[in-house]
Amino acid sequence: MEVDLLCLEARLAIELDGPQHLESVEAYRRDRRKDFLLQENGYRILRFLAEDVGKRLDDVLDAVL
Repeated sequence: MEVDLLCLEARLAIELDGPQHLESVEAYRRDRRKDFLLQENGYRILRFLAEDVGKRLDDVLDAVL
């Protein structure tokens, strides 16, 4: 499984969703399956739109903290 950012110590996975994550039902289902597997293994998942990292970085960082 591929994760955009992972902090083992905090058991935190951060996913950055670009347009490809929003274009199909299958992409949505794939992301939900990944979230479920991560949660099943004790991780919290934070998802952000990739464009928000560039346009709203302070908000993204606040959410991570």
